[in-house]
Amino acid sequence: MLSVEHITFAYEPHRPPAVEDCTAQARGGRITAIIGPNSAGKSTLLRLMAGVLAPARGGVSLDGENLSAMPARQRASRLAYVPQRPRVDAPFTVREVVQLGRFALPHSTTAISEALQRCELARDADRLFNALSVGQQQRASLARALAQVHGCAAGAVLLDEPTAALDPRHVQQTGRILRDLADAGRTVVVILHDLVLARRLSDDLWVMHEGRIVATGPTAEVLEPALLERVYGVGFEAAHDVLLPAVKSADER
Repeated sequence: MLSVEHITFAYEPHRPPAVEDCTAQARGGRITAIIGPNSAGKSTLLRLMAGVLAPARGGVSLDGENLSAMPARQRASRLAYVPQRPRVDAPFTVREVVQLGRFALPHSTTAISEALQRCELARDADRLFNALSVGQQQRASLARALAQVHGCAAGAVLLDEPTAALDPRHVQQTGRILRDLADAGRTVVVILHDLVLARRLSDDLWVMHEGRIVATGPTAEVLEPALLERVYGVGFEAAHDVLLPAVKSADER
């Protein structure tokens, strides 16, 4: 289980916190999606959960252990983080980027090879990462995470909008990968803007608004029009069992 307990974080002193008094638990064997409007604090919360940022108050724990107290190598051996915008400043190949996932772990050719194959990047393994399309870079970042948690049944994977630049086939492929990770017992937490995908993919949902978690629970129970309208400021309606933004006529505006 990956837990956040009353965590608060601000990027600047004397400014409103980006994340305020957030408490929730993401369980192993399940996919937890985080949704909410722009600037709701989703990415900041995920960075706090990954140990990239340190909370001003509260804490994050992985299986009962305080994340902040873990040495960086131990944390990297148990938790993988895929950022919203993959960035590599060195002239690394795709294979070298995926190998970085084994930084805190024994080298494993099998883990690297399987990750490249699973993300359909084996033929691009020797290309420079920065020569790839944004979608390919997202897949390479996911492959690095797969190599990182290879062989770690109790690991956690945190992903920030991993499907934002993907075509429909690779969105589906990524969904299968995340489901396989959860089915293997890992904790999967993913930020999504696509509410249809969140409904189809996730088991649990956290809804964020203005830096706070305002709802948590099973996805089917949380993802309902009244809550979404309050959070997003736009009407929603059910259409063929899928929630879609409601478009008002000119007379209704």
